[in-house]
Amino acid sequence: MNTNLLNALEQDYIVNGIEDRVAEPSIIKVIGVGGGGSNAVNYMFEKKIKDVEFAICNTDRQALLKSPVPNKIQLGASLTMGLGAGMDITRGREAALETIEEIKALLGGSTQMVFITAGMGGGTGTGAAPVIAQIAKEEMKLLTVSVVTAPYSWEGSSKKEQALEGIEQLKKYSDTVLVVLNDKLEELFEDMAITDAFAQADGILLNAVKSISEIITTSGNINTDFRDVEKVLKEAGQSVMGTAEVDGDNRAHEAIRKALDSPLLNDREITGAQRILVTLASSKRREATMKEQREIWKYILSQVGGEAHLFKLGTIIDDTLGDKLRVTVVAAGFDSVEPPIPGVKARRPTAELPVEEPPIVVIDEVEPEEPKEEKVEIIEEEVKEEPTILPQNFPNKVNSTPTSDFTPSPYIEQQQTNYIPIIHEHKQFPLHYDDQRVPQDSMSGRLEREDWSAEEYSRIKELVERFRDKKRINWDELDKGPAYRRSQIDLWRKPAIPAHEIEQIRLD
Repeated sequence: MNTNLLNALEQDYIVNGIEDRVAEPSIIKVIGVGGGGSNAVNYMFEKKIKDVEFAICNTDRQALLKSPVPNKIQLGASLTMGLGAGMDITRGREAALETIEEIKALLGGSTQMVFITAGMGGGTGTGAAPVIAQIAKEEMKLLTVSVVTAPYSWEGSSKKEQALEGIEQLKKYSDTVLVVLNDKLEELFEDMAITDAFAQADGILLNAVKSISEIITTSGNINTDFRDVEKVLKEAGQSVMGTAEVDGDNRAHEAIRKALDSPLLNDREITGAQRILVTLASSKRREATMKEQREIWKYILSQVGGEAHLFKLGTIIDDTLGDKLRVTVVAAGFDSVEPPIPGVKARRPTAELPVEEPPIVVIDEVEPEEPKEEKVEIIEEEVKEEPTILPQNFPNKVNSTPTSDFTPSPYIEQQQTNYIPIIHEHKQFPLHYDDQRVPQDSMSGRLEREDWSAEEYSRIKELVERFRDKKRINWDELDKGPAYRRSQIDLWRKPAIPAHEIEQIRLD
């Protein structure tokens, strides 16, 4: 896991110990991606689904903080800086690619099946959901089911085309993709208040996930386990779903009829479907009978137009239904493929997502060329002698640079210039503190041999003689105070040092 990035942004809430905790018995995970997907999973988390683990992935840090779901991953923390993807699917895709290791950790453990829910058309959901699906299906080898919504028709062609692009990517990297059109939800709940209608829309996604997952996690009269569901949904491609709840004496017939006439089927009949998964839910107070079960599967086969290649029917107990019977049908494996969003074509071919092996870089061996001798032209110029500048008067010696009035022509082709490094020789004067090692004559002779000016020679010789003659040094005078006071140096621009903080050290 990219711990440096998480620590840098202090986002310890993002991944809640996914790698460290003991693998939980749940084999199903439901992951909400982006704003729409996260809202749907928040709703599912509050309503509860038996033995299912929830998580959300989003680029929006504020949305993550508000979510009650315990498992959260912030996508692209360094890329988006905690903000959304801004309707940019490329940015959403890159945000997911930046957080691959965290996604793999989330999908690890005992997970065998993953639901990915997202709203298509936005930036994060459309861009990141296919990346997560590809990791789950191709790298983690999980049964991957994507349940997504498509935008309203009035949201514009650009958003619908972008949504279609995301759906096509999901179809490539998911075992099955279930698309719910917002326009169809609007038909179902057109008389409801907006808030209630959105809750009902989240309820549709909840029912889609619950109907499939609880076949595995809940034991009914017919125990359809994970392997049975896997056979139906594995590599099933695009699927459609219909659901209905009915009570009364003729509830079985009415429920299956309404389910297959549901707007959620996107005006598509199930004729020719080769894979069918049916969930029959009822309460203990009025449990479904064998007669109702037979009536349902006979009606489905009559609508398919023959025998389906795979047909699985599971029954579950849901005491919240009371006297109602809920039938949910998922159909896939159609002979003809219809566009997920009617009347919308993809604006460009979908690109391969770069989550697999890194590209192999081949470096050709290049034989080294023999170095060519370059002729360096040395131009000698006459340099006028300048007056000597004494170091005691000017601490920083600056060499003047001769100026030139030459202006290069713009029509002269520039050529490579070879520069000769200029090495400055610095005269060194070794200081010796032992009178026995350096005789007086040797020191004086050295001073005479050096190229010193008369004033420099006199000053240096005076300093040497002073340090050689210990009797001329007044040690008591050195103990009287700091050097700047003895030398009468004005330090009015600097803060004075209290006398009690000055440490006096004798040099003898």
